[in-house]
Amino acid sequence: MNDRPILVSAVIPTRNRPELVTRAVRSVLSQTIRELECIVVIDGSDAATVHALSDIRDSRLRMMAPAESVGGCEARNLGARAARGEWVALLDDDDEWLPCRLEKQLAAAAESTEPVTMVASRFLDRGGAGDDLVRPHFFPAEGQPISDFLWCEVSWLGGIVGFPQTSTWLLRREFLLEVPFTKGLKVLQDLDWLLRGYRHPRMRAVFLAEPLTIFHNEQTRQRVTKRIDWQYCRQWAMENRHLFTQKAFGFFLVVYCINPAAQQGAAWRELKPIVEEARRFGKLTAKLVGLCFLYVCVYPWVGKVVSRRKQMSLLYRVRSFVRRKPARAGAAHAGWV
Repeated sequence: MNDRPILVSAVIPTRNRPELVTRAVRSVLSQTIRELECIVVIDGSDAATVHALSDIRDSRLRMMAPAESVGGCEARNLGARAARGEWVALLDDDDEWLPCRLEKQLAAAAESTEPVTMVASRFLDRGGAGDDLVRPHFFPAEGQPISDFLWCEVSWLGGIVGFPQTSTWLLRREFLLEVPFTKGLKVLQDLDWLLRGYRHPRMRAVFLAEPLTIFHNEQTRQRVTKRIDWQYCRQWAMENRHLFTQKAFGFFLVVYCINPAAQQGAAWRELKPIVEEARRFGKLTAKLVGLCFLYVCVYPWVGKVVSRRKQMSLLYRVRSFVRRKPARAGAAHAGWV
């Protein structure tokens, strides 16, 4: 490695996916900026990954291998603590960056008139047929609670906007150390971090409209986000109600619990208590009632004849017709570049 200071430390947690993580690492080392390091945290015994990465002859690549598996959240925390860069850029092992990602994100942070703690961008949601969807359609509005953006922006047909995917995040290292990922979470790792991170008084995010990351979303390959453990999500939500607005809490229970539960064939006796919690702790609006009807009575039948990816594509195209205008750059918590 040259003597120039490291600007960015890429952190990639991985386990037992040598071919995928090799692709991810090469996308980091191919960035247009050179002042970086790539830290791969191998979460558990994984000789195949160690062997595959050993073939990459680049001094900027570092491997960490905890003695025992620590999970994705703590793997990211370990990488952040070991990082030498001012910024930490996150990347999942099955995604990849476009070559100019870091260059453009660093430029956006430098151009901001206020101190920036987070830079994110749109991404290409790539299915197996090469049908790229550019996500998200829009970013949080000025002053909008992050929980409202994450869940209340769901369309009347159930299309979720979604926050920029974790593999697009560029975070100040000191901020990530102050607000680490919650150790032990099986799912909702990025959403849990956002709810806590956005409560911090120094949180200041800038968003780039250009997609700079490829999110590989092939339906034949399992991702953590593919099959939602709705019972786990329900328990997590009940324990973290204080992080939601009342409105957002109801939407979360419907979108992240009732929706996947119905897709997985849960009986009404299992769904009814969730509806009651949405009414008791959230706001049971006409839109939520309509979504419950779609999720419970319509989409499970649709799923028998239309693939999940096709459903997503259709909802995406419908959403494109009613796309919100971007928030102005320089907002209190969110800027658009």
